Amino acid sequence: MTTTKDSQPVSRFWTKLGLVADIARILREKPAGRKTLDEVLQMINRVVSFDSATLYLMDRKRDVLDEVASFGRSVNILEFLQFGKGAGLAGWVAKQKEPVSIRGRDSRRSGVREHHDSVLILPLLVGGNLIGVLCFSHPDPDGFDENRQKLLEVVSDQVAISIERIVYQKELEARNRALIEAQAELKEAQDKLIAQEKLSAVAELAVSVSHEVNNPLSIIVGNAQLIELEVAEMPPGVIDRIRAIVDGARRISLITHKLLKVDRLVTEDYLHDGSITMLNIHKSSGND
Repeated sequence: MTTTKDSQPVSRFWTKLGLVADIARILREKPAGRKTLDEVLQMINRVVSFDSATLYLMDRKRDVLDEVASFGRSVNILEFLQFGKGAGLAGWVAKQKEPVSIRGRDSRRSGVREHHDSVLILPLLVGGNLIGVLCFSHPDPDGFDENRQKLLEVVSDQVAISIERIVYQKELEARNRALIEAQAELKEAQDKLIAQEKLSAVAELAVSVSHEVNNPLSIIVGNAQLIELEVAEMPPGVIDRIRAIVDGARRISLITHKLLKVDRLVTEDYLHDGSITMLNIHKSSGND
């Protein structure tokens, strides 16, 4: 059966139902920018006749309406008036959360007719919370009869639900990103704290090792040097061994001295399989 957009045969029920499903799908699958929202208005126009439409969404931080999409001429009247959440009747509808329908003859009598013969302005609500406002105009003074208004109210509800879902999803993604960043910062802080605690432990250990090693080490070096001085005749091999003892003791002393200067922890594998690591004193002492 071939029908026009403004006719209302039973078969058009499926077209209307499909419109609601298509709006949900396009807002789910495409980025919710102006191009996508303009496309939504075009989809609505293919089922319900109007010559212009404008979609306003609430800026939650500023608590005012922002125009985010349009079809044809911008739709709003009495724009010189401010109603708290925005200008014109769109702002009034946002504040009252009630739809406004003005027919051509009514607008001419009231003196508010601007460029539209009939205007329908609907609040976009989800659970009583205002998401935005959707405005339509029609060249026919009776362009928005009861049936068309009810259909546009159903469509507007779907637009509100879909947009709210997108906003919620974006807020959830932003919170997840913030949580991931906070977790990364916390882990970095924990790693730094653990490293600082390890460094403090190494510093305390270095003082203890230096004290406990240098005392007996000085005895070893002193006695080795006395033996070399007091024993008049010793085989050359023994003298070489005594000097090797003194050199080794001095190397130990240098190592304990470097250990006292450790200001960072640089480790390396002690075993090839990496199961045990060791502190590289030379690279950790600041004198690398």
